[in-house]
Amino acid sequence: MHPMPRPRARRANASGLLLAGLLTLGCNTGATPGALPAPDFQAPLNTSFPLRAGDVGYVQGQTDYLYISVQSLGADNRCPPESSCEEPGFLVVFLELETSESQGAVRMQVPPSGHAVATFQGFEIRILGAAPPGQATRIPTTEYVFLITVSLR
Repeated sequence: MHPMPRPRARRANASGLLLAGLLTLGCNTGATPGALPAPDFQAPLNTSFPLRAGDVGYVQGQTDYLYISVQSLGADNRCPPESSCEEPGFLVVFLELETSESQGAVRMQVPPSGHAVATFQGFEIRILGAAPPGQATRIPTTEYVFLITVSLR
């Protein structure tokens, strides 16, 4: 396994500008604006791992690496398991991804079955499940955990 590379600086975005504004106001968060934080965990290729909203994962490929995190969550209109719905619905999740060559995000629609697939720079990202299941009430973002596997395309 290759040693984990040091993350590259990210492009300026709204949160980076907000953080820079906080620093100018005298609030020191201890973070470097635009820098990817150290990953919370490292996972091997072709092995499922849980990705909690707010965590950053690192997967080492044969010649490149992939940083992966949940950037944001959209609508969650999945049918609750105890309900009968006309449509099964889905959960929208935006994953933030970075390799040595590029940075980007993918939008995935996760059905109640949990299976969704996206590709990014030679990596295939599969969501195998999302917890908790759909509910009639709003779920706090911090409670979402996705079972993910990353493989090479």
